[in-house]
Amino acid sequence: MFLKKIEMIGFKSFADRTKIQFDQGITAIVGPNGSGKSNVTESLRWALGEQSAKSLRGAKMPDIIFAGTQNRKALNFAEVIVTFDNEDKYLNSEKEVSITRRLYRNGDSEFLINGKKVRLKDVHDLFTDTGLGRDSFSIISQGKIESIFNSKPEERRAIFEEAAGVLKYKGRKKETESKLNGTQENIDRLDDILYELNTQLVPLKAQRDTALKYQGLEEERVKLELSVVVAQIIKEKISYDEREESLEKIKKELSEIAEKQKKFELTNSSIKDKRQKLEFQKEELQTEVVSLTRLKSDYQGKIELFDSQKNASDKSKAEIEERLKTAEIDEIDYQEKLKEVQISIEENQLQKSVLEKELVALEIEQGKYSDSPEVIMEQLRTDYVDLVNKEAEITNQITRNKAEIDNILRTTREQNENSQQLEEKFAENQRLLEQSKTEVEKSKLDVEGLLDEYKKIASAQSLVSQEFQKAQNEMFDQLDILKNQRAKLTSLENIQANHSNYYQGVKAVLQNADNIGGIVGPVADLISFDSQYATAMEIALGAGAQNVIVEDENSARKAIDYLKKSRQGRATFLPLTSIRERELSQNNINKLQGMNGFIDVALNLVEFEPRIFKALSSLLGTTAIVDTTENASQIAKALNYSVRIVTLDGTLLMPGGSYSGGAGKRNSTTFTVAEIDNLKKSLPQMEEALKTAELKVQELQNKRDSLTAELENIRQAGEMARLASQEKQIKLEQLQKEEEDFKIQLSFISTSKDSLELESLTNKNKELEQELSAIAIKKVKIDGDLSQIRENQADLKLIQDKLQNDIQETRLKLSEVSSELRFSATELSRLERELEDTLAEIKGLTLSLTEPSDLSLEERDNLSNKLVEVEERLESCNRKIIQIKFESEDLQAQLDDLEDENAENINLRQVVGDKRTRLEMELEQSKNYLLSRQSLLTDNYHMSFEEAKDKSTDIEDLKQSEMKLRDLEKAIRALGVVNLDAIIQYEEVSTRYDFLNTQKEDLLQSKEMLLTTISDMDEEVKVRFKTTFEAIRESFKMTFTQMFGGGNADLELTSDDLLEAGVEIAVQPPGKKLASLNLMSGGEKALTALALLFAILRVRTVPFVVLDEVEAALDEANVKRFGDYMTRFDGASQFIVVTHRKGTMAAADVMYGVTMQESGISKIVSVKLKDIDEKVLEEEK
Repeated sequence: MFLKKIEMIGFKSFADRTKIQFDQGITAIVGPNGSGKSNVTESLRWALGEQSAKSLRGAKMPDIIFAGTQNRKALNFAEVIVTFDNEDKYLNSEKEVSITRRLYRNGDSEFLINGKKVRLKDVHDLFTDTGLGRDSFSIISQGKIESIFNSKPEERRAIFEEAAGVLKYKGRKKETESKLNGTQENIDRLDDILYELNTQLVPLKAQRDTALKYQGLEEERVKLELSVVVAQIIKEKISYDEREESLEKIKKELSEIAEKQKKFELTNSSIKDKRQKLEFQKEELQTEVVSLTRLKSDYQGKIELFDSQKNASDKSKAEIEERLKTAEIDEIDYQEKLKEVQISIEENQLQKSVLEKELVALEIEQGKYSDSPEVIMEQLRTDYVDLVNKEAEITNQITRNKAEIDNILRTTREQNENSQQLEEKFAENQRLLEQSKTEVEKSKLDVEGLLDEYKKIASAQSLVSQEFQKAQNEMFDQLDILKNQRAKLTSLENIQANHSNYYQGVKAVLQNADNIGGIVGPVADLISFDSQYATAMEIALGAGAQNVIVEDENSARKAIDYLKKSRQGRATFLPLTSIRERELSQNNINKLQGMNGFIDVALNLVEFEPRIFKALSSLLGTTAIVDTTENASQIAKALNYSVRIVTLDGTLLMPGGSYSGGAGKRNSTTFTVAEIDNLKKSLPQMEEALKTAELKVQELQNKRDSLTAELENIRQAGEMARLASQEKQIKLEQLQKEEEDFKIQLSFISTSKDSLELESLTNKNKELEQELSAIAIKKVKIDGDLSQIRENQADLKLIQDKLQNDIQETRLKLSEVSSELRFSATELSRLERELEDTLAEIKGLTLSLTEPSDLSLEERDNLSNKLVEVEERLESCNRKIIQIKFESEDLQAQLDDLEDENAENINLRQVVGDKRTRLEMELEQSKNYLLSRQSLLTDNYHMSFEEAKDKSTDIEDLKQSEMKLRDLEKAIRALGVVNLDAIIQYEEVSTRYDFLNTQKEDLLQSKEMLLTTISDMDEEVKVRFKTTFEAIRESFKMTFTQMFGGGNADLELTSDDLLEAGVEIAVQPPGKKLASLNLMSGGEKALTALALLFAILRVRTVPFVVLDEVEAALDEANVKRFGDYMTRFDGASQFIVVTHRKGTMAAADVMYGVTMQESGISKIVSVKLKDIDEKVLEEEK
């Protein structure tokens, strides 16, 4: 192995890249002082790991970097590459070894071996015990020569140790001793730790046992509680579902009750209409009875007249003639009255026709808009039957009229007896008749007035009944709302008292607030706000609504310690003494106030005590409340998404641009206190509204009852007035009958009356036939209406009600006109009968004047037949009246039953409504209970109900399990404060104790091994050092004699300790006594040192030796000897000598000159002297 080359750049004066190639043999580096030749050897030492800047003639390491000149800039780094030929594997590396060292001006440096980055230690290890390296005896400068003599014997020993190759052993020993010291320190430390751990194990074991017992109980409690809570939830859910199902049934029942109420109103109205129709029919029949009764009396009078006529045949002819004249006068009078009555009948018939057309039009219109097609169709069928009956009646009337016409043709004039007494009675009859007419007219007006008043009050009563029903429904609705709100208030107060709306941790702190101290309360309980902001506040606060405000940090710590010890969950606390305010910048507030939709900062919308301002400011001070999401988006964009915004419907816009929103079920128990306050404020208003509704219902009920009583009084008065009117009418008709009798008796019927009567009956038959045609048209119309109603069944209640009122008014008018027509018809019939009787009397009297005839008997038989027919009709009418009375009473009974049923329906609604309220309250309580149970699962076990259900076990007896759970909780509390960490701590301490004990044993074994290793290395060092020392000693004796040309020298150890003994040098130059080294001259010291160097090289040959002006102190003779002695190692070691002595130069094979052609910049010039010598020899030959 030999040094092959050195490359450097930026090292001291070598600014440019410089390469020095070395050959085997002796290489001399020469140059004037200050040229930089010593920089070459220093670059080698630096590359091999020199760390002392001072030994490199610098103050600090960056001083070795080229600092620049007047013409050149300083360099920022220095680099030296030393390359070795390692073909013989002297170094444990590759065939060629390149060592590179770089240093940068910023202090960074790096080492490379064959281009790979390594540590400084790796470089040192490569050259350890090779005789090479930065401080080895192979690289010696003039200063080191002096240090050999000036150093202490123990310091001088290092040269011999390197020569002996024991430095690596000493290094290893030093490392081993360091390890040994570390091991002993570890053992001492372990002893301390083991003692401390041993003192911890005893109490930890007791705590561990308690903790294990607690864990067993707690595990059993958790499993049981999980199963119990799941069972409670399942049980409560079943109960909840049952209540919900019951509530649905009750709602359905309430709906059915409401439907029954609606049906009652419809049925009640329908029955009342039917009953009113029956009353009209009854009145018509009663009128007909009066007419038939009068007709019966008339026929009976005529029969009696015929009988009297028969008995008066012996009266004088003069009287008959006188009576005949009177009868003829009466005939004329009757004809005039007949004309008047016929005119009145025609006018009334015209009015009746108009009213009937209006009624038909209204009924047609009503048919179009009826919402009860079945009722209307039934009515139309009834009308159809009535038309058929009326058609039959008219047909019968036509038949009777035809019979009457035939009778008129057969009837002859008869004559009646007349006297002065009869005329007086007739005059009295006329007076009474006029008086009776006035009374009858007055009675009619009284009845009509009462009827109008009855209709007016009935209409008012109907409206009041509708208002009463509406007010009653509103009252029930208000009552339901009040009950629900009261139930909700009770539920919320229970929630507030039990804190069941809070997380488990918050609930536990609130329940133990007195013991903890300093608890102000949760945020949700300390604020209030308008209900319109409820959703916005819930979103703005979020989980912060359940933050607990406390007086100070100490209170917060106490609360947290309590939650840790009781293991009841977590909570967030806001100490009033440490919480910091947060608010929007004034710039943002100014911008917000000018934007559309901005309401206010959330903090300004809540009410609270001033002392908690900081806590609420930290939660709400930076949140803006905006009305809509659209406006919120525009505001957020305008503020560059830097403000937290919440809308009234709960949309959240976060700083940075994220949106959060949607719908869902709102947790109505978040702000319990606020809701309770709002409910307490609203309940008096609701109670006042209910009281007002009740008063209104009572007022309407009293008004309805009053109107009902008034209607009954008017009905009774009307009935009495009607009866009185009938009596007066009967009396009037009786007087009229008597008047007719008197007229019959006082006059004779004119022969022209037959033609008038015949014409009247003929015209009447024509009218009846026209009426038959109208009935046929109506029947066709009813058929069409029935078809149309089947196709169209639209519900048009309002139109139908109006049409019903119009129809009733029209029917009333029609009834009045019909009554007048009936009266006129009766009057016409009476006049016609009286005229007929008068004509008959005239005819009879005329016949009496001529000769007797059997016609009077035939007439009497005809009257008898008519009398029987009238009696039959009278009996039929009475039967119909009785039937109508029964039907009316049956309808009234139905109305009474309906009223009773409706009262029961109202009572049932009240009862069912109470059940509904109770169920809704129970559902709310059940819902809150389920929420609290599920909250327990979430807070304590962090699992959903389904997850808990999968992990739970079935419970047969829930009550027994709940009792067992309480016993477990009692047993756990009896354990007191449990240190659950003791289990792990004990295991850790125990494990650590065992581990450290094992470590201690290992360390003790390691200590023994290290001591053995040190002992072995010491023995090896002793052997190697002693062997090498003796060899160098003998070699030194020889080289000293050779270098000095005589004299003696020896090396001695300062003690018998081969590991620490220093080396003393004893020399005796030729011709001198043995003297101390300090007394020797500089040249002698240098020559002695060189002799020692050559002695070491003879014993331990090294690949190369670098000598830097080591012969500077020698004279020329000794320099020559030095040069000659170097040549003896030619081939064994490579010498690189920095010198300026000629003798040394003469021994060199290659010489490098170092010059400074440029100021401050070193350059290398090389010359191979052997080549020159050979060339000179050749030239000399």
